[in-house]
Amino acid sequence: MPVVTTTTADTAALAPEDADQLRAKVEHAGLVSHDPQPNQPAYLITVEDGGQRTRVGLGEADLTDAQRELIDFVGAVPGHEEQVGPLGR
Repeated sequence: MPVVTTTTADTAALAPEDADQLRAKVEHAGLVSHDPQPNQPAYLITVEDGGQRTRVGLGEADLTDAQRELIDFVGAVPGHEEQVGPLGR
């Protein structure tokens, strides 16, 4: 069964300068969904802001530099959380 890693960074739990940087990276990433190639790593990016939720699916090959920076930032920012579990849970 495939394993999924979910990484979360909540601006309310981050230092103010990290929260500002996260917001800027989300804006700069220009999140537009693409259908990932089968059997390739894929990302589902969810942004929640003011009660609105945006979900974008991207394949590894489709990521822009700005989107890679966003993913790397969320995975490294102090205060982020990670969960690992089976796909679909």
